Parts: sequence; C-alpha cells; structure tokens
Amino acid sequence: MSIRERMTNAYLGKRDEIIPVGIYSRYLPRGNCERSIRNSGLGIIKYYPMVSLLSPPWHILPGFLSEVKGAEFAVKTRWEKGVELQERSYTTPVGNVSQIIKRDLQAAGSEQIIKHYITTLEDYKVVQYLIENTVLRSNLDDFKRLEETLGEDGVVLCRLDRSGYQKLMIELVGPERFFLDYFDYPELIEELINTIDRRCDEQLDKVLTTGRKLIWQPDNISGDMTPPDIFERLHLPVYHNRQSKIQEAEGCYIVHIDGKISSLLPSLERLGSCVIESFSLPCIGGDLELSEVSKKLENHRIFPNFPSNWTRLSEQELRQNCEILKKGLEDLEYPTMLQVSEDIPEYSYKFTLPIIMNVFNA
Repeated sequence: MSIRERMTNAYLGKRDEIIPVGIYSRYLPRGNCERSIRNSGLGIIKYYPMVSLLSPPWHILPGFLSEVKGAEFAVKTRWEKGVELQERSYTTPVGNVSQIIKRDLQAAGSEQIIKHYITTLEDYKVVQYLIENTVLRSNLDDFKRLEETLGEDGVVLCRLDRSGYQKLMIELVGPERFFLDYFDYPELIEELINTIDRRCDEQLDKVLTTGRKLIWQPDNISGDMTPPDIFERLHLPVYHNRQSKIQEAEGCYIVHIDGKISSLLPSLERLGSCVIESFSLPCIGGDLELSEVSKKLENHRIFPNFPSNWTRLSEQELRQNCEILKKGLEDLEYPTMLQVSEDIPEYSYKFTLPIIMNVFNA
C-alpha cells in the first residue's frame, strides 16, 4: 500500500495496521535528508485551494489570489533596517485598504503581519466590498497537476477559507482591535462574518462538484480566543452545514483546531463526524490529553500534531516520548495520523524526523 493510500485511508476512516506520519510540505526542506526520510515512509501533506480564496487573502501564493470586480490590487516592497517589508493594497470605489507583512526567517516561510487590512471602522466597509465582489475561479487544472506531481508520496487537500470569525480575528483585523470592535459594533462585525461564511459556502459547493474528498479548513481555533458562546453561535451552524454536505459527498471534513479545546467540547459533541487535525497536546499549549479528548468526542477522529518543543529533547527522551505517543494512537478506536503540522525549527528536522519515523516504523 502506498503512502498516499495509507494517508487517504486515515482521513476517510479506514483502519490500517500502520499509523501514517504526514508533514505539511512547507515544513520539509528539500534535499538529501528529506529524500531519505520520505523513503522511510514520511508522507507529504499539500494544501491548495481548488477554488481561489476570498479577497483579501493573507498570503498571495499561487492559486490564492482572486480577482475583485471594480478593484485594483498592488504590491510594493521596501526595506527598513535591512528587513524586507511588503505592502499590499486594494483600491476600491468605497475606499482603500492595505496590509504590511514581513517574512519570518525563524519559521518555515511564515509571514508576519505588521499592519492588518482593517485599522479603522471605515475599513470594514471596504473589506465588505472586497468579499462581496470576489470572483471565485476554479483551480482544478492546477490542482490536478499537483496531484499528478506528488503521485503516491502524499495527499493534496482542498483548502477552504477560514470561517468568518477566524478570518477577521487572525488575518484581517488582529485580535487586539477585533475584540474591542466586536464589543462596540457587533452588528457591523457579524454582517461581515456572515458574508465571509456565505461566500466560503460557495467555495465548498464548487469544490464538491469536482468529486474531491479531502476538504481542509485551517481555522486555528483555541477556546481562549474563540470562546464557547461565540463558537456555538457563529461556528457550529457553519460547521454543521459543511459537514453534512461533505459527508453526503462521501468525503472528509478536516478542521485545523490547534489550541485549547476543553471549553468547546459540548458544541463539538453535537457536530457530525469530522477530523480534528493538528490537535495540540498539553505539553505544547493544549488542555486535554489525547485519550481524554478521544473519549469525549466519540464522533470525531483526532489527528495530533507533533509538539515542536520536543525538538529540544535529547535523542533518548525524544524516542521515549514518540513511543508513548505511538502507543496512545494505537489504543484509539479509529484510524488516525501523526502530523507535523506546526512549525518546527529548521535546524532540528534532520535530527527529529528520522527518530519519529524509526519509532513509527518499528
């Protein structure tokens, strides 16, 4: 059985005797070590938008950027104290907004937002215009090429936009301003949240017409930033709708929930079956052990994330921790996968990944 088949089976809930290990493609530098580790069974997880993303996107990677009717998009680069800054701006009939980002050299290609698109109350109407007038285009041909190129070495997930609340908080406003604005102007904020979710539902409908099964939503939810009442009211209905559509298409709804989860359990328990991926163990910022959350969320399958702080352990300690984690995964009543789905220091992967694969191949 190929790596792709093992990983796909895990996503679709088909049990296998081997627990696959997958890594986000961007976290694995190419070269001799990478080739050796992949030959030992490490699977690549790529994600790509089958349908282009809503404007304005955080990243302007291939396939992400969409046309906006009546708007112009521009990118300017400047340097400050030797640091490259990129300003991305939209000009629209209702006003202009811009974002400034810098590349985080300590992480695997991550981009740090220095200035968010929304910094004033008037900016919300501009972003509302951008979302409403985004032209969603098919990336099916590019998606097929990615699948063909990757072949049996991993999977390509169909990437959706974040849900409205998460997209605003993380990408467009930033939590410091977002929480204050939401308290003062809830109707304004929720109008934009609902618009984002409605347009993302259009994305999903287009994706499902292609027959693809693995649908990935990188929501990055944590109960301390997305409290239970907000999750119950703004996330759960959206998730219910998408999960039912994906299940009807015999696919898998994969949601990136990588923070504290205990306060969200009552809501998640009522959601139809999905994969909660990049689950954080308590040692890296989560608040439930794998065995605890698996018992409390019987409808779902939990794919834990390899804790990046383990990269600082000795070889013996790392091996012991991986053996305990492997045993915990084997004890689950459903198929699962270990994922390297959060940044690990680039200097550590040559040491860390061979030990993981040695343990999981034993």
